[in-house]
Amino acid sequence: MRAQLFCLSMLLAAGLPWAARADAFGDAVEAYRIQDYAAAVQGFKPLAENGDARAQFALGLLHDNGEGLPQSDREALRWYEQSAAQGYAKAQYNLGVMTLNGRGLPRDDRRARKWFERAAAQGNPDAIARIVQLAEGGDVEAQYRLAVMYLKGSSVPQDANLGYRWMQRAAARGQLDAIFGMGVLTEQGLGVERSYTAAVNWYVPAANQGHVKATFNLARLIREGLGQPADPTRAERLFEKAAAAGYVPAQLSLGLLYDQGEGWPHNAARAVAWYRQAAGNGSAEAQLNLGYLYAKGEALPRDPLEAYARTYAAERLGHPLAAGNLALIASTLRDADLRKAQSLGDRYVSRARSMPTLAQGGGAAEAASR
Repeated sequence: MRAQLFCLSMLLAAGLPWAARADAFGDAVEAYRIQDYAAAVQGFKPLAENGDARAQFALGLLHDNGEGLPQSDREALRWYEQSAAQGYAKAQYNLGVMTLNGRGLPRDDRRARKWFERAAAQGNPDAIARIVQLAEGGDVEAQYRLAVMYLKGSSVPQDANLGYRWMQRAAARGQLDAIFGMGVLTEQGLGVERSYTAAVNWYVPAANQGHVKATFNLARLIREGLGQPADPTRAERLFEKAAAAGYVPAQLSLGLLYDQGEGWPHNAARAVAWYRQAAGNGSAEAQLNLGYLYAKGEALPRDPLEAYARTYAAERLGHPLAAGNLALIASTLRDADLRKAQSLGDRYVSRARSMPTLAQGGGAAEAASR
């Protein structure tokens, strides 16, 4: 199925006011509208070569349909790819169509779905319709993505009930993120009555298959005695498993539990070790807690410079309580030491911002359920 060139005539209306026709792109669109394809190509090409994503998409369409240029799947694909790489939704959608139909490249359903997802995330209605079509046809990954779209209200109206139904369909077929997602939905009561027991029953198989966030959530419920009797030993083992995999909420939780010792053995050395790992992976709260410990000389040698650096990093990473602590610590430092502490804090921030999504606690199913 070839892309339809009607999109060209819609480009100007969708992206620019009609009064702006005097620009080169508008002139090229107008040339196409009156079927002066040679003039359209002449207008689009220099813009496309200079990186204009709309013009790159337009050249792709002209090659795709053989109007003003030789029909060429290869050339259409080349221009679509350049435009899509800049985030142009129509190009992403057409790339998905070509990939799904094996035109210009080997057929790849998974890659096609990824292009549709990117276009759908920008509200492209054709891409949204494709994802729905794939989901209804039994594509389990599309079912999961559609569930996330409904839960987040991204590109489609937010609907927890529909999100739950699509998540359940994907989970029933073994999609791991969907199994985890079902745990989150049943724990929070989104689209279904809240049930901690049901949540545990979803988290267990996901955790057994290595899903780190499911492992963490299961540890949390077991520690709190929700859905099943409390079991601190098993909870500790699960927290450590998630923490060892680099999941910051698990590392931070262990630091807090060992630090505060509420229903948990107090262990200052372990608390500091886990805070350090969490801070190194981007946790603002872990940085703040380390700063407090350095400032007070609790579990760590008193070190105002390190205390300031850690607290400064926490503030730069967005912790709302860091500013007050910073002012107190700054009053104990000379200007030269303050500059050193800020430089050290900047290094902590730079490292934190380089951390991958998993370390920072992201993920589509988790985000969708919040």
